[in-house]
Order: sequence, then structure tokens, then C-alpha cells
Amino acid sequence: MGKYDPLGDHLRSLSDTSWNANFTEIEEILGFPLPPSAHSHRAWWSNHVGGNHSQAAVWVEAGWETREIDQRRGHVRFERSKTAGRGPGIVADDELWAQAERISGIKDRKELERAALMALVQREAARSLALMGGTMSDAVSAPRERPFE
Repeated sequence: MGKYDPLGDHLRSLSDTSWNANFTEIEEILGFPLPPSAHSHRAWWSNHVGGNHSQAAVWVEAGWETREIDQRRGHVRFERSKTAGRGPGIVADDELWAQAERISGIKDRKELERAALMALVQREAARSLALMGGTMSDAVSAPRERPFE
């Protein structure tokens, strides 16, 4: 039995599709304090399975994903995965791809992936910069208009 298995057992026992938890509740379920990295590194809460993310493997295999992590306040929201039952690590969500295609007008999946990653990088860089109190006069935001063919 892994040290994070009690969290997986708890998530499997829930009948709701989401669970808003604070870190103290999670620690009570686990029976030990969360590591410092859970409080300071957002990646600790990622839904990445593999490497040193044994905690994520537990909730992903239980059919859940983390959402809305607020480390400052010590809160995290778990949601049932739309891919539950498809096996760990499978994140294909056809409806999400279809919605992204409709919104962006980009039909090629590789091009859509690239646009999504670029938007994510730009957003996170801007967020980090704002948290540092800085400005960047040459910063470019992600396009708001749908490209027309």
C-alpha cells in the first residue's frame, strides 16, 4: 500500500463529481502532513502520472483530477475525470477538441495544439510577471479574434 492510497480510497468513496478540500482535510485523510512542495510547487498538484508524482497517480487512477489549486489558502478542488475508465494517462477529450476547433477556427490538431500551448505560455508568463509587479512594454497577448480562412 502506497502512502497516498488513503486519498485514492477517499476519492473513490465520494458520490459527487467534485470535492473542494483544504490541505488540512487531505492531511487528516492521509494521516501525515503534506510535503513542503505541496505548499510551494504547483507541479506537485499536476495530474501528471510518472516520475516522482506518486500522489498524482493515486488520484488519476481513482478517476479524479485536480483543479483550482490555491496554495496560498491551502485549497484544491478535485473533479471526476471525463476520461475515467479509459485507463491512467489517457487525456483524449473529443468534445474539448471540438470546442477548441469551433472557438479558434483552427482545424488541424497539431496547429491547434501549438496555438493552445502558445496561449498558455503567454498567459502564464504574464501572470508571473504581474505577480512580480513588473511590466513588459513589448509583451504580446494571445489573439482574441478567430482567424478566418
